[in-house]
Amino acid sequence: MGGAALFVAIAPTGAWAGDRTPAFNVPAQPLSSALRELARQGRVQVLFSARDMEGRRSRPVAGRVEVWRAFDMVLADAGFEARRIDARTFVVAAQAPPPRAALALAPQVSATELEPLLVLSARSAGDVVARRLATDLAEAAPLRRLTRDDMERGAAQNLSEALGDLPGMTVINTGRSFIGGIDSASRGEGLYAGYRGLNAEYNLTMINGVSVAQGLPYSRGVQLNLLPPDAFQAVVAHKTGRADLDGDFIGAALDFQTPGPGDRSRSPQTVATLGGRVETRARDYGARGLGGQVQVEHSRRFGAEGQVGLYVAAAYEDRGFLNSELAGVMAAQNDRGWAYGVSGSAAGGPVDPSRPQDNLVQTSLNVGVSSGGSRLQNYVLAMDWSMRPGLDVRLNATHARADTEQNSTFSQVVSGAQAWLDDGTGVFRLSVQDLSTRVWYETNPDSVSLSTASLAADLVSGRWRLSPYLFASHGESARPDHLEASAWINQNDGYNTGQLPRAFGGVTVTYRDGLPVPQWPRSVLDDLNGAGRVLLARRAGQRTEQFSDQTRYGAGLGLTFTPSAGAWRSFRAGAKISRSDRSLTDRNWTNAFFADIYRQAGLTWEALGIANGTYAQVFPGLYDWSIPRIDHDRLAAYFQAKRTAESFDSCGALYVNNLNCNSQSGSETVGALYAMATYASGAWEAQFGLRHEHALIRNRFWVTPDASGGETAGDWGRSRSRYDKLLPSVNLSYRPDDRSIWRASAWRAYSRPAFMQLAGGQRTATVDGVTTVTRGNPDLKSADAWNLDLSHQRWLSGGGVLGVSAYAKRIDHYLFESGSSLDLGAVPEDGAVRVVMPRNGGRGRTRGLEVEWYQPLGDPLGLGGRASLDMNASRQWTRVDLGPSLGRAQPMLSAPEWLGNAELAYSRGRASLYLSLNYTGAYLSAYDILGAQGDWDNQWVRPVTRLDARFRWRVDERTRLDLIATNLTGAYSYWAHVGRDTTALSDVVDSGRRVVVSLRSVF
Repeated sequence: MGGAALFVAIAPTGAWAGDRTPAFNVPAQPLSSALRELARQGRVQVLFSARDMEGRRSRPVAGRVEVWRAFDMVLADAGFEARRIDARTFVVAAQAPPPRAALALAPQVSATELEPLLVLSARSAGDVVARRLATDLAEAAPLRRLTRDDMERGAAQNLSEALGDLPGMTVINTGRSFIGGIDSASRGEGLYAGYRGLNAEYNLTMINGVSVAQGLPYSRGVQLNLLPPDAFQAVVAHKTGRADLDGDFIGAALDFQTPGPGDRSRSPQTVATLGGRVETRARDYGARGLGGQVQVEHSRRFGAEGQVGLYVAAAYEDRGFLNSELAGVMAAQNDRGWAYGVSGSAAGGPVDPSRPQDNLVQTSLNVGVSSGGSRLQNYVLAMDWSMRPGLDVRLNATHARADTEQNSTFSQVVSGAQAWLDDGTGVFRLSVQDLSTRVWYETNPDSVSLSTASLAADLVSGRWRLSPYLFASHGESARPDHLEASAWINQNDGYNTGQLPRAFGGVTVTYRDGLPVPQWPRSVLDDLNGAGRVLLARRAGQRTEQFSDQTRYGAGLGLTFTPSAGAWRSFRAGAKISRSDRSLTDRNWTNAFFADIYRQAGLTWEALGIANGTYAQVFPGLYDWSIPRIDHDRLAAYFQAKRTAESFDSCGALYVNNLNCNSQSGSETVGALYAMATYASGAWEAQFGLRHEHALIRNRFWVTPDASGGETAGDWGRSRSRYDKLLPSVNLSYRPDDRSIWRASAWRAYSRPAFMQLAGGQRTATVDGVTTVTRGNPDLKSADAWNLDLSHQRWLSGGGVLGVSAYAKRIDHYLFESGSSLDLGAVPEDGAVRVVMPRNGGRGRTRGLEVEWYQPLGDPLGLGGRASLDMNASRQWTRVDLGPSLGRAQPMLSAPEWLGNAELAYSRGRASLYLSLNYTGAYLSAYDILGAQGDWDNQWVRPVTRLDARFRWRVDERTRLDLIATNLTGAYSYWAHVGRDTTALSDVVDSGRRVVVSLRSVF
C-alpha cells in the first residue's frame, strides 16, 4: 500500500512494563512481524512504515529485558530505532543521533514532531502479494508460502488444487491406491500434490507442525482433497531440509497452518461464509449439478489482559458432479482391447519393432458417465494462554472428513478373436471377428478423514527457551462398499445358453483429433441404446470392502539458547519420539448369476428394476448413444439379499483365508535427536544442523500356503525393518543490501518405503510346475538423497520482486508407488521357484529451474484502478534407473517438464477481478501399463491449460461477494494415453466448468 504505514496496537489494561520486566521470546524473522510480536508480548503499541520494513530481518530476543531494550535488540543492524512517545507507544523511524542509550532516560521526540502516518484498513491484492513476498524474502532458509489471501483470490476447490499455484508443484488428480486411474480422475478435482519432480509420497505433510498420519495403505502420500483452502491461514512449503524437521522427505515439507485467536483489537470476531455452486457438465446431462457451503469462524480473547485466546471454526460443503469419461486405457488393460491395425505378418506384431507404439488401434472401448458427490466437514480449534510472563501454552486441534459417493456406468464393446489378413500388397491388416456389447456398473466410494492435535508450551527464562510438546494424528482411507455388476449380450449361464457376440470383421475404430471414432455395425449401437432391455443381466453384484487407517502419536522437546552478543545468534537442540499404528483389511464377495438364482432365462436390468431411464447421450459432444441410469439402491438390495456363505471369496474357499489374506497391521517407531546453530557475520548468515533418526517398523501379515494340492489354512507372519539415518544440513544466506538475498542450501534426506511394500502378505501358487511366491520385501532400502538448492531474490523498481531458483537431487534406491501390486522391479528366480516382490530401483536424479516474478502495473487502463501481475514458471528434468524390465533411463512419475502460473489482478473502488492461468505439461503417470515387452507402454498425461476467473465486490468494510468461474476454455480435465507419442489408447475426462458464488461477512 504505497507509502502507507502499518498500525499495530496491543492495548494493555494495566501499566506498561514499568510494573514488572516482561519476558520476551521473539525469534529471528521478518522485521515487520517481529515488531508486531514484540509489541504483543511487551503490552505496548508500535507504529512503523510497512514499506520500509520490506525485505528486512530482525535479531532474536529472548529473556526478561526492558521493552526499550527489546526494541534495540530486534532492530540491531536494521538501520532503525524505536522512539518512545509515551509510556505505552513507540514509533520506529530511521536511526539518527543522539545515541540510543539516551532513550532509556527520556523520550526523544514528542507526538507533535512526528511525520503524519496514514493508516488504512484495506489493502489491494498487490499489497497482499507484496507483503507475502517480503516475508518469504526475509526468511533465513528458502521457503514459499501461500497465505489465505492468496488462496482466496484463486479458484481452487481444495487444498491440493491451491498448492498448484506454487512453483514446482504438480497437482495430481488420480492415484494408485484404493482409488486410482480414471475412476478418481473422473471426479474432476485434484487429489495429491507432487513437488520438484517427485510424487506425493516424497513430501512431508504437517498441520500446525504435526506430521499427519497417512491413511493410504499403499503409499506414504496424503490425500488433500478433503481439506478446504480457506480453513488455513497459510501454507508454508519448506524447500530444504532442516534439523528440526522430520527427515523423512525428499520433496517438500508442507505445513498447513490454521488461524489463531488474533489480538484484542479484533476480539470478539465472527466470520460467516455462505456459498453455492453449479457444475455445467451435470447440466449437459439434464441434472441440477448443485452444491453449497457454509463456514463459521469465531475468535476472542479472555482475561484482564487478554491472556487467553480462543479460535473455533466449522465448515460444511456439499459437492456434486456428473462427468463424462472415455476409458480406453482401462479397456486396453482389462479386456486386452488393443492391437496393431497394420502388421508386417499374420502374427500381428508391430511393423517396426524399434517403434512398437506405431499403428496402435483401440479394439475394445469403454465410454461412460460418472456421477456422485462429496460431503465434507472441517473443524478447527486453537487456544493460547499466557499463563505468566515467560510461560505460554498452545493447543491446536483439527478434524476433516470427506465422504464421497461415486457411481460409474460404462457402455462397453469388447473385441473377440483377431486376425491379420494380407491385403495383397504384403501388408497385413487387422480384422476383429466379433464384438461383445455390454454395460458395466461400478461404484468408487471413498471415505477419508484426517485429525490432528497438539499441545505445546514455551518456557522462557533469561536467554533460554524450553519448548516441550505432545502430538497425535489419525488418518483413515476406506473404500467401504465398492459394488460391481454388468449385463452382456453374450451372457451364458445355467439358463442362458448359446448366446453369441455380434459378428464383425474389420477395424473397430478410426481416429479424429486423436480420439477413437467407432466403426461398429448398427446392431452394436442398437444394443447400447437399448441396453437396459436388450442385454442380459449377469451376477447379483460383486462387493469389495477395503479399510485402512493409521494413528500417529508422540512427544518432543526443544531447547534454545540465544547469546546476548557475538556472531552466534542461536543454539538449538531437541529430541522427538513418535509411534504409528496401522491396519489394513480388504475383503471380497461375488454373488451367483441372476438367471441361476431365479432359474429364469432372459432377465434384463429393466426387468429387474436396476435400470431406470437413460442418459440421452453417453458423452455429450463426442459420443451420442444413450446409456442406462442405474438404481444403485435397488442393485445394493439385490446384492445383500442374494449374498451367501459361498459368495465370500477374497482369496479362496476357506473362510479363515478369505477373512485374513488381504489383512495387515503394523507399527512404526521413530526416534530423533537434532542440534542446530545459527551464525551471522555482516551480510552472511549460516544455519548448521545435524539430525539422527532411528526407525523400527514391525509388520504382521497373512501367509497363504500353496493350494496346488488343495487349499489349507494360512497363518500370521511377521517381519521387521530398521532404518538409521544421519542427516546433515546447511543453509547459507547472503544479503548484500536490504533489497536482495542469495541463498545456498545442502542437506541429506530419505524416504521410507510404504507399509504394503514391506509386508504385503505372502502367497504361493504352482502353475504348470512353476511355483510363484508373491510377498512384500522387509529388506527394502529407503530412498536416500543428497539435495542442493540455490536461489536469488531481489526487489525491483516499482515494487516488483524477481526470484530465481535452481535445484538438484540425487536419489539412491529409488522407490515409486505401485498401488497394491508387489511385482515391481526385478524378479529373482531360483530354479522352478519364482519370487515376486518389490525391489529398489537404481539411482535417480531430478533437477530444475524456477523463476518467479511479481510486478505492480499501476493503472494501465487509466480508470483510477490498480493492476498487478504475478507469474512463475518451472522447468524440470528427471531420470531414474528402474532396471532392465522397466527401463534404465525413465522419467520419474508425476514430473512434468514444464509448469507455469500467471495471475492478472485489477481492482478499482470496491471491485476486483482476478484472472489466473495454470499450465501443467505432459508427465509420465504409470510405468508398463500394459505389461508389454519394452518400455514403450508407459502411461502419459497430456498437458492441461486451465483459465479461471474470480470477481469480488466489497459490499462494505465487513462484507464481500465473490463469483468464481473455472475452466473458462472448457478444456478436458484429464487426458492420459499409452505411449508418449500416440493417443490411440486414451482415458479422457470432461468435467466441464464450475461456477461458485459466496458471501462472506465479519461480525
